[in-house]
Amino acid sequence: MCGFLASNFWLLLFGRLIQAIAAGAMIPLIQNVVLVLYPQEKRGFIMGIIGLVIAFGPALGPTVGGWIIDNLGLKWLFGILVPLIIILLAISLFNAKNVHKIDRTQRVDWLSVVESCLGFGALLYGFSDIGNMGTINFTNGFITIMGFVVLIFFCWRQLKLEKPLVNLRVFKNYTFNLTTILSAISNIALLSVKLVLPLYLQRVHGLSAFQAGLMLLPGAILEGITSPIAGRLYDKFGIKKLSLIGYAIIILGTMPMMFFTPETNLLLVAGAYAFRIIGIATVMMPTFTEGLNALPINLYVHGNTAASTVRQIAGSLGTAVLMMIIAFGSKHVAGNKMLLAEQLNYGYRYAFLASFIFALIGFVLSFWLKLKQQ
Repeated sequence: MCGFLASNFWLLLFGRLIQAIAAGAMIPLIQNVVLVLYPQEKRGFIMGIIGLVIAFGPALGPTVGGWIIDNLGLKWLFGILVPLIIILLAISLFNAKNVHKIDRTQRVDWLSVVESCLGFGALLYGFSDIGNMGTINFTNGFITIMGFVVLIFFCWRQLKLEKPLVNLRVFKNYTFNLTTILSAISNIALLSVKLVLPLYLQRVHGLSAFQAGLMLLPGAILEGITSPIAGRLYDKFGIKKLSLIGYAIIILGTMPMMFFTPETNLLLVAGAYAFRIIGIATVMMPTFTEGLNALPINLYVHGNTAASTVRQIAGSLGTAVLMMIIAFGSKHVAGNKMLLAEQLNYGYRYAFLASFIFALIGFVLSFWLKLKQQ
């Protein structure tokens, strides 16, 4: 509602913050319910279904959002959600039930909340401002460094608290660490290019927001189909082969993007993105599930919280870093005599190269995963 009624930037930002809090809380809660209700041998498929829900909405976002912006205006991106949320709230009041014992002794450490918000917020703002400005100055450099410093204090506090906000002791588990990194890389691969590609299509190819979103629609459909299938394959074959295949697909799908030009056929753009999405859907939720399965039962909730936090922050920071790379890449050739679209195209090429490197790192790390024990 705040976003729909916003008359200035700060009210719009406030509305987005409320949405972010809700989304950040809901996804780990849904995954905790799965951990309680389903045994390990069935979690892959169920997590695949959840991955479909989590990823399919944002995948359709560029198409639906582009049509809304072109035809109704920006504020209706928020307005169209209001009746849907009211309906969901009404259904939840009568149908949602607790599935585990409530611990009323658990208290939120508000200093940890403040530290995490300031640390991650400063880090994200610093990278974003560097991308927008196309240069590092005293202000954005100082904010970025302070973000790192605050996060160090946040981690130190979590290790000292008896009941921390995020139990960092879960990172003592080798498999959990490795799969959390792989899941985070897959989230960077998903969210970063999902943001960068529509901008590339609009700025370099001159498409409208709706047309750019439409180019991503085949990938959204394939993502929805692939996610539960990948979950079933994980239950049957384990994570190592699945992760290697998934990251290999991401690499192959990203390679053509490094050679895009303003004259590149749009069918190739849509095809490369769609093929790449298959790999992301193959990797994301199975690696996440494997990490949770590696933990003892008493650390499931803490592991879910920690892995979800890392994955979401990695996606946000990865997107900010890619935007920064685009700005630097475009500025690098700005002195040459070329059209603006060609200058921007160089920036996007660097961003796609960075995405390729991320995928390559994920592929190499997948060799350290363990084979499924029969």
